[in-house]
Amino acid sequence: MNILLFILVACFWGGSFIAIKPLVEIVPSFTAATLRVGVAVVFLSVFLPLIKIPLKVDRKILGRVILTGQFAFAIPFALLFWGERLISPGLAGVLNGTVPLFVFILGALFTPGIEEIHFRKVIGLLVGLLGVIIIFYPQLQISESNSLFGAFAVLLMSVSYAISGLLNRGLFTQNPNLHPFTNLFFQLCSGTVTLIPLALLVDGVPEIASWRPMPLVLSTTLYLGIGSTSIAFVMFYRLIRLWGAVRASTVTYIIPPAALCFDFLINRHSPHFNEVIGVIVVTVGVITLNWPSQKQEQKS
Repeated sequence: MNILLFILVACFWGGSFIAIKPLVEIVPSFTAATLRVGVAVVFLSVFLPLIKIPLKVDRKILGRVILTGQFAFAIPFALLFWGERLISPGLAGVLNGTVPLFVFILGALFTPGIEEIHFRKVIGLLVGLLGVIIIFYPQLQISESNSLFGAFAVLLMSVSYAISGLLNRGLFTQNPNLHPFTNLFFQLCSGTVTLIPLALLVDGVPEIASWRPMPLVLSTTLYLGIGSTSIAFVMFYRLIRLWGAVRASTVTYIIPPAALCFDFLINRHSPHFNEVIGVIVVTVGVITLNWPSQKQEQKS
């Protein structure tokens, strides 16, 4: 059952990049991002009370939860939905795989003493960054810069995810009674509150009548909001409880190849040679970087 949950989480998150592409070709990018988090908030506001999860957070940490929600959902979703207009879903999934690299870099810089630094991790970081260079290098040779801007936006999404990961680590360490589902709900609410005015300011009032075909808009929005945002996170947190954080986090290794496979199977988009080599190199770097030490294995 746990292995099935692991596979489903990887498929939901890898498939989200495929679902975003047709949606942003019909719906303006920031509006589409708002729809994703909005649907997730509505779904969880009904689902969580059914499983007896309280929808309230201690006022002392509410500000931190709201801030974390900006880096976990508002900023990365805005960047991802805007950037994926200009690049393939597979490439977006590959760049998502760089999150652990930025977690290590930012953790070493801003949380000294928590992030263990030794030779193997430094080698893993350098190998991962080499993979990023391999992915980006052909973009630098193309006179048309739109794809470069899109790839850079998605890379910044990964940086934002890394920041949210560090902020969440501090939240849970200092507040062990904070339920992860409650935390997820309020962070999604925080992201929604930010994305709504952003979408109205940049995209204008939604012209729903122009969203055609509507069945495609509805299906991709529901998949993104309920499947890859709500259900996937619930399953992931369950895996953390059953397997431990180190083992459960290995799902991040599966997302880039899953996105590339889905992109090929559904869109018939063959990944470029540098993307394939890049994802292999990044994955090797991330695995080397996050390979658990004996202390981590004992904690897990």
